[in-house]
Amino acid sequence: MLIKCPKCQVTYELADDVVPQNGLKMRCHSCGEVFKAYPEDAIKEPLSEKEKKLNVLKIFERFSQTTDDSFTPETSEPPMVPAKVRIVHLTHYKNTINYLLILLLLLIMLALLYLMRFDIVRYIPKTEALYQKFGIESIYDGSNLQFMNIKTEEFVDQNISKIRITGVIDNPSSYQMKVLPVRVFVYDEDGRKLLEATKSLPQTRTFPNYKLPFEIIVVNPTPKQKNIHITFADTL
Repeated sequence: MLIKCPKCQVTYELADDVVPQNGLKMRCHSCGEVFKAYPEDAIKEPLSEKEKKLNVLKIFERFSQTTDDSFTPETSEPPMVPAKVRIVHLTHYKNTINYLLILLLLLIMLALLYLMRFDIVRYIPKTEALYQKFGIESIYDGSNLQFMNIKTEEFVDQNISKIRITGVIDNPSSYQMKVLPVRVFVYDEDGRKLLEATKSLPQTRTFPNYKLPFEIIVVNPTPKQKNIHITFADTL
């Protein structure tokens, strides 16, 4: 059976039983044309020697001009695409770890600066201004200060009876402390409160291991016998 390419007219000789009734899909090795051959497309007259030689020459000319695999099935699978592989360098993780370590060290340093603020200000007084800038108290309040040698004296000033209270505020610690306002309570013999007054002292700080003398004057509520008690305002 002779089948001719519809494009370049190259003729192929096939066995009669190769081409089924529903057609045979072919590709011309000369021009690359893909076509379907049916039994009824067969050429009846045989080829001359000249036509056979011409067919062979066309086929070899086609092979000489292309590097394609002419025998590759048309339904061949598409070429495999290599999977994308993400390469992560170890330096990336090292840099991340270094940043985390630096952050951890900074947090530890800030925590130490906060916890040791009283000692830092004790040895470097100028750092108190830095703590104040951030609203952090770096001086102990006077809740641990102690009253000593308390004495009272009643006197008249401009026809007003008054009580003078004197004594010493003792700072037994090794830190500078704030001096809180002093609150004075005056009670009668039966324990009834006659007077309560809060007085701020002119001295706002006391140095380490220092005894600070003070004086407070309040109005005398009664000439009768009385008891006087003093304490710091914020300790009540």
